[in-house]
Amino acid sequence: MARECLTRVLFFSLILLLGGAGESSALGRESFDRIVDFSVTIKTLSQMPPEQEADFLKSGKLFLLNGTVTGILFVNPDEEGFSVRVELVSGEWLGLEEVKSYRCTVSFTGKEYFGLFPRRLPKNPTADMIAVNDRILVVARALQRASGEKGEPAWLLEGFHIRRLR
Repeated sequence: MARECLTRVLFFSLILLLGGAGESSALGRESFDRIVDFSVTIKTLSQMPPEQEADFLKSGKLFLLNGTVTGILFVNPDEEGFSVRVELVSGEWLGLEEVKSYRCTVSFTGKEYFGLFPRRLPKNPTADMIAVNDRILVVARALQRASGEKGEPAWLLEGFHIRRLR
């Protein structure tokens, strides 16, 4: 319930930001483009050249990513200091027989995420609970570049919002 309220407040805040940014729609878009970068995907993160890293991190822009949850690590399972790291993967077909996958880790910290990530999925989970193999949509910001299991780039991101896709 509190999560729904927060989502609504943020949605209406975004509408006010875009609507109140100026007389012309171009100015509204410019304001939005200063804080959000829709060109970022898990694939573009994975393929980012090291020389672009510093500027990317400095921008502090938010981006919207979608992918499949392949792992959830409970850093702090207590409600007060709750923290999880979610491994998010997307992929693409290369020809007819090979799939290339891209991954990142999204960190969610705060008690507002506690109910979204149950340690054990209940028999009747709520629609907003997140589990392994769920497809999700996240709003995040880059924290640092890391390495995956095989040495491939795998960014660590700070998550702000998460939604399970049905």
